Amino acid sequence: MHIAVCDDNIADRKQTERLLDRESAERINKSGNLFVDSFGNVNALLTAPMKYDLFFIDMTASSPNGMETAVKLRTIGVTSPIVLLISSIDYRAYPNPPESIFFLEKPIKKSSLSELLDRAVEICASKPETVELRDEKTVRYVLPDQILFSVLADHAVCVHLSDGTTVNQLGDISDIARILAPFDVFLIIAGKTIININHVTGIKNRTVTMSDGTVLKAGLTEGKNLLRIVSGRGSRFIP
Repeated sequence: MHIAVCDDNIADRKQTERLLDRESAERINKSGNLFVDSFGNVNALLTAPMKYDLFFIDMTASSPNGMETAVKLRTIGVTSPIVLLISSIDYRAYPNPPESIFFLEKPIKKSSLSELLDRAVEICASKPETVELRDEKTVRYVLPDQILFSVLADHAVCVHLSDGTTVNQLGDISDIARILAPFDVFLIIAGKTIININHVTGIKNRTVTMSDGTVLKAGLTEGKNLLRIVSGRGSRFIP
């Protein structure tokens, strides 16, 4: 399990690292090593957040604070459990926290930490695989079923998502095809469009209608193949 500790109190951060090191030594024969990276600021944490299976966060002397950091992680698509460590800020008082948020009071008790790590191991075992999308400024992590279709645009591929937003993925269709290759729901049509067959709602002649109402052109011989592949995959499809 890869763990990120982000705490702007150096002493507290070091103590959390020591406790996790001890847990790692005790768990090595049961659930494997705990690999811990430590950060003193949020910008460093956000460089590659998807590599982590669990987060321990307490930011009190700078902005964003711990809860705001948790919201930011969820916004970019991080699904791993997040533990907010309670010191001068009681994060439990915040309304409507994101999903899979846990709270642990400082100073951290060994028994509480061990119990929480057991829960995190169970959650990580069933964590869904996500897709990394990058434009010139931002990175987003989405579930495969959140991707409706991708179309070639100028010097990029425009990826359309189920929430109505788009990401201009750098590269061409072959680049995004390699990213989506592990998932069997994506097909290339007309040589320049990738569709999620779970979001196809209709096929007529050489056109494909997606769940957001977008109508896309298919190749000359692709309609019948699409009809065969898609017809049995769900109630959203209307032949």
